[in-house]
Amino acid sequence: MRFHVARMIVVSAVLAAACAGSAPPPVCPPGARAAAAEAPGAPADEAAPHAAGLQIKLTTVYVDDQDRALRFYTEVLGFAKKDDVRNGTYRWLTVTAPGDGDGGALQLALNDAPAAKAYQKALFQQGQPAVMFFTDDLAADVALIGAAGAEITLPPTKVTGSTIAMLKDTCGNLVQLTELAR
Repeated sequence: MRFHVARMIVVSAVLAAACAGSAPPPVCPPGARAAAAEAPGAPADEAAPHAAGLQIKLTTVYVDDQDRALRFYTEVLGFAKKDDVRNGTYRWLTVTAPGDGDGGALQLALNDAPAAKAYQKALFQQGQPAVMFFTDDLAADVALIGAAGAEITLPPTKVTGSTIAMLKDTCGNLVQLTELAR
């Protein structure tokens, strides 16, 4: 699989980096970056370098069974287990892209709190994905994932700016796969 964990987002908590490249973080007056980019002699913003400041390294998806979630996210989606630490009944469990141990991680958190269960159930009932992953070849990845036993609820479908597919993760969530239009 060619998913980009570092580019994953939780649909319910999209973060925008409007001040990327501003110095010093986190101060970025409204319009300052745009004005600087339009200033005479300003360099073209072809590939913005990584700016110091906030980074997204971890996001969470609530699951109703951590062992089943680990099997699904590793064996079906192809992610690698990163952390699996227990303290009594608590379990900190994360997955990441294979070979990307320092990249973004997805915590597979047990939905053992009423608020977590309610949140997970509400997203699922509304048909809203709990997490989204990006790929460079959606058709091939959907074929592999389907062959591995995943229930595809939305086959690859073109939408504005991308092609998406949706599947169930066996743990109470919908997962969206996205290939951006080029």
